Amino acid sequence: MSTYTGAIAPNAWDETALPSIDTGMAQPEDRSTLLYITDRNTAGSGEYGTSRSSSMAFGRVGIEVTNMTMPAYSAYMSGRSQGLARPRYRTAYVEEQIRFPGTPLPFSIENSAFTPDQSAIGAYLEAGAGFSAALSSEIRRRGSGQIVLFVHGFNNDFAAGAFNLYELWAASGWSGVPVLFSWPTGEPNLFSYVGDTQDSEFSVFHFKETLRLMASTEGVEEIVVIAHSRGALIATTALRELLIESRGSGLSMRNAYRINTLILAAPDIDLGVMEQRLVAEMFSIGFGQINVYINPYDRALGLSGFLFGSTRFGAARPDQLSPESRAVFRGAEAVHFILVEDASAAARHNYFRLHPGVLSDIGITIRTGASPADPERPLERLEFNFWQIDRNYTPVMSGG
Repeated sequence: MSTYTGAIAPNAWDETALPSIDTGMAQPEDRSTLLYITDRNTAGSGEYGTSRSSSMAFGRVGIEVTNMTMPAYSAYMSGRSQGLARPRYRTAYVEEQIRFPGTPLPFSIENSAFTPDQSAIGAYLEAGAGFSAALSSEIRRRGSGQIVLFVHGFNNDFAAGAFNLYELWAASGWSGVPVLFSWPTGEPNLFSYVGDTQDSEFSVFHFKETLRLMASTEGVEEIVVIAHSRGALIATTALRELLIESRGSGLSMRNAYRINTLILAAPDIDLGVMEQRLVAEMFSIGFGQINVYINPYDRALGLSGFLFGSTRFGAARPDQLSPESRAVFRGAEAVHFILVEDASAAARHNYFRLHPGVLSDIGITIRTGASPADPERPLERLEFNFWQIDRNYTPVMSGG
């Protein structure tokens, strides 16, 4: 089991900025379980480690708040209780339910003809059917066709990724079915960061397969994708490839995958690369809205920019966009750049859960699907697609 201290320190932030937790969403017994897909290998202890696995695993992970009751935790997250210590979490259990065959699946070439291994294909399809059945069952049990799919960033072990998703889910008022996509990372050193850039690319195929399986699952009505830091590279690369695939098949990306909202928090991606993906390739038309949280003072992204020799998308300022991008963004109303103000030094890269304004905004977006111009999200508008958020930000959380 793993323990973790997170969420928001009551003495550091004005907790009234957090959304009210609606007890009418998930039932109390549903508030301790997340689903997961991972391509991490298992360590000697049997727990998921930091190295790659060629096969995906699907299962359930139980989360416990160890230093407060669930009513107290709900009060803490909604700002109704002051002076409590930070929540501490642990994984109560990790239950792997389905193991996919490793990819690539075996094949042979005879007489210049590609012949797939039918046994391997059958096993893979069987695992996929099991995943869809389990997800569909969870949708019926929770009474929600919304999937909240979270991709963590660099140096997050399996448990930390689960805890981060748990906080986002709680901030939304326990909306939808939470699913963690956990990729191989977790070694806290500079050399591991360089290696993890390759591991993130390794996981792109498995993330595409996850989205394909979800889109084909009965009962899935909407997918909200949230990606932090290096996880944003996995998400955007996979989604770009699916968008190209959809276009080539004459299909609508939005109709095929039902991703209404894509949230990128502190994305660790080359700014110029993202300009091409969001603008030149018309990436944004595949989604209802794209929210990008940026902080020019993000030290982690500053270091990343130094290593790669280029500004990172999550640390960009409006004046760093190319003239071509600025011109196009004026008409791309579905893409929202949200400038984060007053993030503390400790929270500059993890502000998606440590900054109360950002956590609140993500929570209300998950629950309502509102855009910045909507009454539920009263963000301050700067220019065209740029908005601003600070610690005093308070979304409008309606009941029901």
